[in-house]
Amino acid sequence: MQSVASGPSPTCGEVIAAIQDHLPALYFAFSRGRTELLAEELGREWDFLDAGEKRTVTRMIREAEEGNPGLFGPRRQKLRRLLHQGIGYHHAGLSPLLKDLVERLYESRLIYVLFCTETFAVGVNFPAASTVFDSCRKWDGREFRPLLNREFFQMAGRAGRRGFDPVGRVYVRIDERFPEQTGFYREDGVEPVRGRLSISPNTVLSLLCWKTDEEIRRFLEQNLAVYQNSRESREIKKELPRLEEKAADLASCFCPERGQPCCQLFRLKLRKELNQLNKRRRRNRAGSRDRREEIRALLQTERKKCRYKACQEAEKKIRRLEERIHLLHRRLQQLEQNSRDYGHEFKSVWGLLERMGYVQGRELLPRGKFALFVHVQEILVTELVFSGIILESTPVEVAAILAGVDYQPGRDEQVVSPPFSLVRVEELRRFLLENGVPENFCVWSPVPAALAAAWYEGASFEQLLGMCNLQEGDVFSVMRREIDLLRQIERAAGEDRTLAALARELRRRLDRDEVAVLGV
Repeated sequence: MQSVASGPSPTCGEVIAAIQDHLPALYFAFSRGRTELLAEELGREWDFLDAGEKRTVTRMIREAEEGNPGLFGPRRQKLRRLLHQGIGYHHAGLSPLLKDLVERLYESRLIYVLFCTETFAVGVNFPAASTVFDSCRKWDGREFRPLLNREFFQMAGRAGRRGFDPVGRVYVRIDERFPEQTGFYREDGVEPVRGRLSISPNTVLSLLCWKTDEEIRRFLEQNLAVYQNSRESREIKKELPRLEEKAADLASCFCPERGQPCCQLFRLKLRKELNQLNKRRRRNRAGSRDRREEIRALLQTERKKCRYKACQEAEKKIRRLEERIHLLHRRLQQLEQNSRDYGHEFKSVWGLLERMGYVQGRELLPRGKFALFVHVQEILVTELVFSGIILESTPVEVAAILAGVDYQPGRDEQVVSPPFSLVRVEELRRFLLENGVPENFCVWSPVPAALAAAWYEGASFEQLLGMCNLQEGDVFSVMRREIDLLRQIERAAGEDRTLAALARELRRRLDRDEVAVLGV
């Protein structure tokens, strides 16, 4: 791994100039906007393709546009130009067809520098001669933090093409404001994968429906998350006594005069304190003069003749052990705080479902039987159906309502308002919250409603983009999530042919054109 620096913050052009003999490169940045900005910045300085390669790019773009004339649209015309220069970017905001085109150009070795977010390194096998990190800090939803070892190596591991590169090269663009991002990343320090178990209403209903009491107990007590947490706690509790015993053994070399004025270790600490008090900024502080005189008086005491360096070395080792012991105690406390009683969570959600009429004991009632086949916001979706909101609304209104299920809008998202009221859904959600349903069990937003309504009524994808500031990939995700939810509702409807037919017709109307690209 190498750092790339030119003054405090090298430009991407300077980075590429430094590594131009080791292309193609995947250049990782940690925001969509940053990938586009860097690509445009590099495009003002570099053009990697010769005339023949440019003709091939033109042909591949033309073929991609034959089935989708609006592939680039007004927002991606700069990307079209960059691709003709052997430069591209890739992130979740691109439409699936556009991402596919970028990936095929990269596989064909017609993109020499691809600016991408970390999602490009997950589940896609696109190696490079080099990988470049624009930064080793990322926003995790709460704060900026350094990359974890596993995050770094997941991306860095793309460097080195089998059969082409004897070694893979990894470069980090260093910003001197954040020296900690130099990393010290170690493969032997890669964090383990942690087990997670979510006790959702569907989890409880599925266990009650398909498992015996003993099978439920084993599921809750013997899952990976519990096992990992318990194992780490046991290992810490074994290590702590060993460290404490080692510290006690080291302390046995100290004599009874330790900490007295005749002890050389104590005298060294006094001299260090005296030097600090003699500095100009501390010399005139209140009490400083008295303390200096006190220290000088203590140092007049005759020093004990002993092999104090052995004590000094023992003290250093003890200090390191105490730091380790302190960290282990903190980690043990974290494990205990974060340890989850899955049995208690299961009973809590079970109790909620009983209060709301989904189950009676272990028996699933009509609401429970419906929610058994819903895998996202199951209480909210079930109540939308059983309250009559879905069947009493027009199909276009239903399309708008379901688009907001499990949708959490970003801070700056803007979408036009739908031409009808969604107040009944707002009132239902408020009712659920007031009756003890946790907020994470009834996530809904009106933000994407107008997009789904317009798409249902036949609007083009370009028209949808004109109604909002969302990127193509985000609009696509809204529609695909709703189509998947409609499949769940159709299956959950059972003998309710009216609801099943409505879900089927909505899905047919939504699963078209650009949205149907990855559909089945």
